[in-house]
Amino acid sequence: MTSEELDRWASAYISFQLDGLRPSAAHPLWWAVELFMSEPGAERCWAAILTILAKEPPDPVIEMLAAGPLEDLIEYAGARYIDRIETEARRNPAFRSLLGGVWKSSSPEIWGRVEAARGEAW
Repeated sequence: MTSEELDRWASAYISFQLDGLRPSAAHPLWWAVELFMSEPGAERCWAAILTILAKEPPDPVIEMLAAGPLEDLIEYAGARYIDRIETEARRNPAFRSLLGGVWKSSSPEIWGRVEAARGEAW
């Protein structure tokens, strides 16, 4: 995925989450949510999560990003990403905060590392 495609995805995800209409699969930006669901542990999902976060979206988007794409990534591919999750949480306060919105998932070992990396839950 090119950086332009990644940026388009991130912007569409943010717009979808901020749309005042009732979100549904019929929404023209639904594809931005569906990409996360189609392959929750994909590298492109990790990159999109970080790209969305870097755009400093409002809290409602942050809440959905934590409870959806990041939570799914941890659940389905936590073992593969936990080292990167810990590193990103140490260097990026916004990511550490984002982890606070993730509900318990993955194995006990991975979840314990997520809890240690995130600090306080929301």
